[in-house]
Amino acid sequence: MPTWLVILITVMVAIALNIGILVGIGRGIATLVQTAGSSRHDDYGPHARQSNPQPSARPDSVSAAFDSYYTQQYTWTSCDQGDACTTIKAPSNWSDPSSETIKLHLAVHYAEGDDSKGYLFINPGGPGASGADWLKDFIEYTATDDLREDYDIIGFDPRGVADSAPISCGDDSQLLNRYFLADPITSDNLDSSRKLANTFADSCREHSGTIIDHVDTQSVAHDLDLMRALMGEDQLDYLGFSYGTYIGSTYAAMFPKQTGRLVLDGAIDPQEDATTSIVKQAVGFENALATYLADCIDNDDSCPFTGMKTSDATTIIQSWLTRADTDPWPTSTSQTVNGITMMYGIIMPLYSQDNWPYLTQAFQELKDTGKADTMLLLADAYLGRNEDGIYTDNSMEANLAVNCLDDPPTSDMSKQTAIAKELKEKSPTFGRFMAYGNIGCEALQQDRSQIKQLDYSAPGASPILVVGTTGDPATPYQSAVNLAKLLQSGVLLTYKGEGHTAYEYTNSCVADIVDDYLIDGEVPSSDATCGR
Repeated sequence: MPTWLVILITVMVAIALNIGILVGIGRGIATLVQTAGSSRHDDYGPHARQSNPQPSARPDSVSAAFDSYYTQQYTWTSCDQGDACTTIKAPSNWSDPSSETIKLHLAVHYAEGDDSKGYLFINPGGPGASGADWLKDFIEYTATDDLREDYDIIGFDPRGVADSAPISCGDDSQLLNRYFLADPITSDNLDSSRKLANTFADSCREHSGTIIDHVDTQSVAHDLDLMRALMGEDQLDYLGFSYGTYIGSTYAAMFPKQTGRLVLDGAIDPQEDATTSIVKQAVGFENALATYLADCIDNDDSCPFTGMKTSDATTIIQSWLTRADTDPWPTSTSQTVNGITMMYGIIMPLYSQDNWPYLTQAFQELKDTGKADTMLLLADAYLGRNEDGIYTDNSMEANLAVNCLDDPPTSDMSKQTAIAKELKEKSPTFGRFMAYGNIGCEALQQDRSQIKQLDYSAPGASPILVVGTTGDPATPYQSAVNLAKLLQSGVLLTYKGEGHTAYEYTNSCVADIVDDYLIDGEVPSSDATCGR
């Protein structure tokens, strides 16, 4: 789940409920009281570079046939996403120099100090999140003053996302809702689920074209190296969150000599298969819900479950979800909230402890009024929909296309049935919504022939700092442990706390260690720990 969505949740809900905003800025990121027009930094001016730098060398591992891309000209122009934006060209297929050219979108915030150390690339996660759209939020609510002062910071839209050759499955919101908000797939509705998936996949191919076969993370890593070279950097400095850690570890595996200072926060284990990942994530959200409920019951006078055991509160929530499958919850509008929509509404605020009060508000509303207005707002924030149910970005479509290319689930239906059973057992609240993910991927029929086996130990790479949060619901802590151990140069930074990712300017312990590496090149000599 991208960080900008967690920012959006607070704005949407607060405006809708006409309350002051206690902003929990993404992935366990900053907490502050925000009022209209307020800013952490009101007076600063960009120090724009006077001219583009001379491009750095193309890596030997990239064919000379791609030289025209590595030496291209580009122009920065003013834009709303940052101090300036630009578009560069890339091949749609990095295995074929003659393939169609696509355009990639970047936004930059220039260093606020007098001397920039160079470019720092950032990615908020997803897959499907716009790094360019996120740049301003990262600058205002996440980055430390030191990081802002010392780096020109670039947010980019990965291929397939937003303004970089976006994946599109059409503008029929009814079809998008039918697919993304369909009833959970079970052994009883496989045929109808396949039919819907095929209809949706046909629309995706019709509106996206061949790029749908080339939005894999290895291609994104190729694009990122192209950006590095065009910005005149010999090595890549990079800060990636959640799925952004997978981009980073893939880059290090493909371009270890060009790997500079990488920080990967909320890590994905690149050697973990789709089945293991989805079960771990389901368990992660189950645990996060239990942690939230314990806090709600013990510490919140407005908690609708006051006086109950956590297990009893969980049972009630599960009954509300089950009821929504066949009898969707009404709202104050014509829209209703079915089971999977409610599931999205619940997991959305679980990404950040600062957003738990909105989940309490949603549950209280269900209990007292039988309506799901707040739950719908939370789900819409996750889905990228406006109040009319219209999708305002392509994050869900891109997420599907990227995940299916990177690591499609097994097509063995006997194994899928076993996985569905395991999901239900280990995550009785959320597991059933995550079963049979192979149906959608099989319908897309993507060509994976360009994807290579990589050595994710990244031999020869500079130190890579991996950050893991012990209570992370989306990318469980063990994945960070595994990645740090897998990398030959990996160093683990553990944050003992709740939420998805840890780096933020208010989390001084984590921020200091990350900044020491990014800015000064000082990495801990051994694994480090922050938090309680």
